Parts: sequence; C-alpha cells; structure tokens
Amino acid sequence: MHPNCRTQLSAARVAQGRSALTDAQAAAIDARMSATLRRLARNDPQWQGYSRDQRMVLAAQQAMQDLQAEAARKIANAQRQAVKTAETETRLQDTQARRGKGRSDALVEDMNRTHAYIDGIKRDSTRHLFDLIEAADSTQGAGVGRKALMVLFDAQNPVMTRDLAMEVFAQGKAGTDNAEARAGAQAWLQVTEALRQRFNAAGGDVGRLDYGYLPQAHDQLRVLAKGQDAWAQSVLPLLDRSRYLREDGSRMADAEVVDMLRGVWETISSDGQNKSAPGAFKGAGAKANRGSESREIHFKDGEAYLGYLRDFGTGSMYDAMIGHLGGLARDIGLVERYGPNPNAQMRLQFDLAQRADGGPQRIFGNHPEAYWSLISGATGTPKSARIAMVAQHGRNIQTFGKLQGAVLSSITDLGTYFVTTGFNKLSYWDALRNLASAGGKESRQFMDAHGMIAETMISDLNRWAGENVAQTWSGRIAAATMRLSLMNFWTDSLRRAFQITHMAGVGRLAKTDWPALTQYDRWRLESKGITADDWAVIRSATPEQLRGQDMITPDGIYATGHERAGEIVAKYIGMLSDESEVAVLNPDLATRAISSFGGQQAGTLNGELARAVMQFKSFPIAMMSRHWRRMLETPQGMEGAPVLANRLAYAGAMMVSLTTLGAIAFQTKQLVTGKDPVDMTTPKFWTRALAQGGGLGFVGDMLLADTTEDRGTLDTLGRALLGPSFGSMADVWELTKGNVDELIKGKDTHAGAEALRFARGHLPLVNLWYAKAAMDHAGLQSLQENLSPGYMARMRTKARKDWSQDFWWQPGTNMPDRAPSFEQIAGQ
Repeated sequence: MHPNCRTQLSAARVAQGRSALTDAQAAAIDARMSATLRRLARNDPQWQGYSRDQRMVLAAQQAMQDLQAEAARKIANAQRQAVKTAETETRLQDTQARRGKGRSDALVEDMNRTHAYIDGIKRDSTRHLFDLIEAADSTQGAGVGRKALMVLFDAQNPVMTRDLAMEVFAQGKAGTDNAEARAGAQAWLQVTEALRQRFNAAGGDVGRLDYGYLPQAHDQLRVLAKGQDAWAQSVLPLLDRSRYLREDGSRMADAEVVDMLRGVWETISSDGQNKSAPGAFKGAGAKANRGSESREIHFKDGEAYLGYLRDFGTGSMYDAMIGHLGGLARDIGLVERYGPNPNAQMRLQFDLAQRADGGPQRIFGNHPEAYWSLISGATGTPKSARIAMVAQHGRNIQTFGKLQGAVLSSITDLGTYFVTTGFNKLSYWDALRNLASAGGKESRQFMDAHGMIAETMISDLNRWAGENVAQTWSGRIAAATMRLSLMNFWTDSLRRAFQITHMAGVGRLAKTDWPALTQYDRWRLESKGITADDWAVIRSATPEQLRGQDMITPDGIYATGHERAGEIVAKYIGMLSDESEVAVLNPDLATRAISSFGGQQAGTLNGELARAVMQFKSFPIAMMSRHWRRMLETPQGMEGAPVLANRLAYAGAMMVSLTTLGAIAFQTKQLVTGKDPVDMTTPKFWTRALAQGGGLGFVGDMLLADTTEDRGTLDTLGRALLGPSFGSMADVWELTKGNVDELIKGKDTHAGAEALRFARGHLPLVNLWYAKAAMDHAGLQSLQENLSPGYMARMRTKARKDWSQDFWWQPGTNMPDRAPSFEQIAGQ
C-alpha cells in the first residue's frame, strides 16, 4: 500500500473514533486489492488497455461491492443461524418428550437423524450419476488384461478415464467423440452444480469455475517426498497459465508461478499447518465459508489433471469424485440442520445439554461430542497422513487376509432381516419374495434410480471393519476380496430387498393421513424425523409401480412442487437407508464412536490404536446398539404395535433366529473345510451357535476360534480382545524371537510351517471359502506336513478331541473318499 494511501485511510479511521490502520490490516487490504485486480484481469479482455489508475479504481469499486455482499451475507447468515437454533431447540424438546430422557440423549438422537439426512442427500445426488457410473465401468477400448483387472480389482479403464476427464474440464465439449464419457461428464457437472447452489442457498459462498470441476486429491506423503522445488517444477507444465496473471493482466513468468507453487507445496506437505500462527486459536470456522477459498492449482486440461493424480494424488479420479460428493452432502446437511456455523451451534447445544442434565452424560458409552466428531468429519480427517496411511495398510491386510469366508457368517443376516421386517409392520411375504428378486435387473434399476444405490457403488465402507477402506493398493485388494467372496453381492441384495419391502410398506401406509395413523406408526415415523407436515407431502406424491405395488419415490415427492421437497426427500431416503442397515447390520454412529475410542482422530497414535484394537468388533457392537438397544427403548403398549414391538417377543425372535442361523453357519463352515458336521446335542454346540449368530457380542469373538487352530486359550483371548493386528505382531514375534530361542535351546523350530501359516493368514484370495478346501488339498496341507511333520495328525486329533469330529475329505488327499456324514448331528 502506498504510504499516502495508508496515511489517508488512517486519518479517516481516527476521525471516526477508531484506531489507526495496523500493519496486519494494511496487509489484508493489499491482499484483497491484489486478488481483485487479478480476478478482474482474467474476466475483462480489455484489462491491459486500461491505465494503472483506471485498474485501481475498478478494483476498488469491485472490492467495495464484494465487501458489501460479504456484509449482507454475514447478516443473512446470522439470521439463518438464529432460525436454525430455534428449529434445533424445537426438535430437541420434541425428542425429549417422545423419548422421555435427558437433553444429551435428545441431542445424540438428533445427530443420528442428521447422519441419516446427510446420507439421504448423498444418495439423492448419486442417483443422477448413473451416466458417470456406467462410463467408469465401461470396457470401451480396454484390452483383455485390463478387463480382467477391472473385474478383479476395480481397476480403471485408462481410455475412458482420460476421455471423461477431458470432457469434464471442457464441460462436455472436448471433442473426444466418446458419447459415454460426454454423458458421464454432463451428469457430474449437473449434480455438482446443483449441490453448489443448494449449499449457497443455505448460506454458503462457493463460486463457480469457468471450466469443469474435478476434485484434487493430494497425497501428502508423495508431495513431501518429491521435495519443494522438484514438485513445483513437475507441476509447472501441467498448469493453465492463462489463470496466473499479474495485476496488470500480463502473464506471470515461470519464476513467479514456481514461487507460488512453493507456497502450495508447503500447505499440502504440512496439511495446512504453515498457515497457522503458533499459539493461534485452532477452532473451526463457519461451515458455510467452506469452499469460498480460491484455488491455486488450475490444470490446463483433463490429461494434465490425470498426470498429476498419477504422480502426486491418492486413489483414482472416481474415488476423488465420490469423496467430493460425500463431503458436499455432509456440508449441506450440517448447514441445513444446524445453520451456517454448525460448530458454533454444537458448542451451544453441548453447554445447554450439560446444564440441563447436571453435567456431562454418556449415551451408549460416549459423550455427545464423540458423535459430533464423527458426523462433522473431524474424526476421519487424519492429523498425520503418514501414520494414518501405514495403519490403514495394516488394517486392509487384516481385512483381505481374514475375511475371505465372512459371507458364511452372514447367513445370520436373515434373522435380523425378518425381525426388522416385523418390527416395521411390513409384509413377511413381500420380504421373502423380494429376497428372490432383489438381485434382478428390474429391482436394481428401480432402486438405483430412486436413491437406494448399493453401498458398494458409492462408498467403500466395510461393514465388518467398521470403517472406510482407503483407496490404495491394499484397499483395492481388500475391496476385491469382499467382492470375490460374494460378501458384497449378499449384503447389497439383502439390503435392496428390505428397501423394496419398506418402500412398498410406506406406499400402503401413505393412504392414511396423519391423525388416522396408529400411535405406533406415528412413533416410528417420528423416530426417523418424519413430521406431520412431511407426511402430508409424502402422501400427496403420486406413487410409481414396481411389480404391481405402489412405491413412494423421490421423484414423486419432487413432483409435488413443495418448497421443502429436497429436505423431505433426504429424510425419506435416509429413513429407508438407515432401516435397511438395521435389517442387514452396518455400523451406526454409536458403533463408530466406540470403535474409535470416543471419536479419536485418525492419524494420531490413540486414534490408530483404537482402530486396530476394535477392528472386526463393529458387528457385535452394532448388534447391541441397533437391536438390543431398540428392544429396550421401544415404548410398550402403543396402539397398533406389532408383536415384535414387545420386548420379550423381540428378544425371543432374535435369540431363536440368530442361534438357529448361527448353527447353520457354523456347520456350513465345517463342511466347506472338509470336516463332518459336529454333534448338535451338546450345550457346547449351542453356545457356539449363539456366539456365531452374534447374540453374545464380544463373547462370540472369543469363542469362534477354528476347531483345529493350534493356539492356547490365552493367545486366542488376547487376539480377540486386542484385535487381529496384535495377533499378527504376536505371530511375527514367534517367527523371529520365538524360533531363535527354540533354536538356541536345540528344539525343533517349525519355522517353515509357522511362516506358511502366517502367509496364508495375510495373503489375498488364497482362503476364499468356496476354494479353500480345494487349495488345501491341492498341496498346501502336504506342504505344511513337510514343514512340520505330524501337522495333519494333530489336525485330526484336535478335531476329535474338541468335537469328536472326523473329516469327509481327509487332509493331504487329492479327492474325498466319501460324502459328509450327517449322523454326528444327532449325536450318533
């Protein structure tokens, strides 16, 4: 700033009774003027023809307009915040009255509803992206090897990816002659633009680029490893240099752009810490301000973007796109529910809850702050990318090494599926019929078009691990394991079947207006956030038909033209999705809070320790959180309630169905590994069946060791309590230090056999349940016997000792010599 200008500004401030301009304030004015000059230079083709004074006047005028717009938005957002505070207060009071508990409980319940609302926004948006999804799955231009990789490991088709990126950047006008890519790009641009406008309508301030937007996913570790200067020089030729202008409109020289890139490198490599002053307040700003920062990296086209992603990005372009969509949905959901500054809203609500409840309260073992950390994204944002990545690789290895037969345990999903059907007063016949047709093309297309998209298509959430599998080499192998083990097909089909059943149930219920609904029906809708006003709009929607049944759809709700249609659709889709995750278990917020030790941040030692210890424990926790808690908290004696709303009936149905299905799952596991079924007449068997079904929660983990696993009780207990990563470290210790000690003492080490067992427990695709027995008998058991003589004899001895069990396919033989014997089932 020119000294004369600063003197005049300071004098004007003093004349108004304010202090003179500080250095920081002067620097801020300079930065704003510089940014405004550069912005005008990009937008005005005549800019370089103006004199310096003319440019300064135009920039000053524009800066004044910007300041006025920001001031108006600040006032409007303050008003929005006040309105949302009042709405939140009303919701919390209604929830307290309905649940009969304290304010902290009501606040957590409201956050659960917000979580479902965010999921509804995401699914409502994703259903319009099928042109993009089809383009991503297209094998056009791919060779045989690439097609195989796409099927097995969800690899990209580089031809389609390039064309799609080019079309996005050129807003569908890249001239690739690829109709699929163009349609996919247009779908992406339309959806992201609609979300941008929705976010801004709630108080946000996200501008629109004059080229197609693709999210930039930087890999902090790769950027850091490249080094500041080398990274800047690598990125320089990828940039659209017309975006980098001086204040007079002339293009910046290479040295100037490189200097700017050095600053970008510092921001990425330090995760933004270079912009934080030591000791400065680290609180989060208004969520509505998110996205208002101008971008500093502008690639010249889609190929440049992909080149950067290949060298310095994380995951694929599609991963970045879906992740961006999820982030937008979260931001929109939070500002629509809690106002432009949801963090401030929550600080207020936490204080009010503590005062009302007489101090901090735990809800299902966690303080309300833990739930907020999860839905706001704070828990999942790594503090250290390096720590988070290493830990994630470790957990992914456990996933693809240990869960290749998990689908056999998932037979017990049928129990929770039908119990949830009855609890929601849905038709058992429809639920059974939809199980048979859910995997068909008609069902898939109908539900995909209406927001009930398979979770595996829009997220990589692993229901057993209870976290999102990172899109790295290990993450892709873990995802492939879930797909090839048929786990994804099973889970997606059951959830889709329940969603169809539920949607048809709503279609029937919609024929009844709110006052005429039974007390139970109103309670169920209210517990999902559906109000009487919402119900009136849902009822006014024209149903669509699926196999002769009326279905209330998002498009039908939008067609009503109601001003709150988008909000009601998000609630409706969120309700269907959330209830399907009760029917076919998926971790809820409470489970995720416990699994992260109260919302401990990723990329911290405590956070990653929590995730390691709690890996694979999300299923029993979710069983307790979603089902046993539902049983205890459902009000009794409501008018119109089904039999399964009764606590004793619910508990009985759960225990009987899960134990029965647990018995089937346990016996199935015996058969696919070459063993005869075990005796079902003993208490020991039914205890195991109950544990297998999930009814005993954590105790089940301790009881489900393989019947021929050669480990001690203390070792098995330690692995169950401390997680599979602890077990792997224990195995490594035995392989190294343990064998060295045995060698020193002159004992047989069995190091080769232990190494083989360790490898089998950590390699992908070698233990798939439908191929495990064949691979064992094709040579792995013989190899184990050679490395550890007596191995197969010990297998037989342990099976007979534990269960009086024999093998229908004898270890070490190429082919079975008899069929499985079922006489043992009855104790004969």
